[in-house]
Amino acid sequence: MDCRQLAAALGLERVPAKVEGVRSKAELLVSRGWLTENRPGLFSVSVAPVGGS
Repeated sequence: MDCRQLAAALGLERVPAKVEGVRSKAELLVSRGWLTENRPGLFSVSVAPVGGS
């Protein structure tokens, strides 16, 4: 999904301020392994497990 779609799915308006907030949070989730960024601005759920026990 791109950030505009993510914002809409979260119930946010598709205005630049909201979309950029979603983008920054999505990039944080990429760094934590929860999402992957297939192309710049396109995110998907990561297949690899995040934590381990």
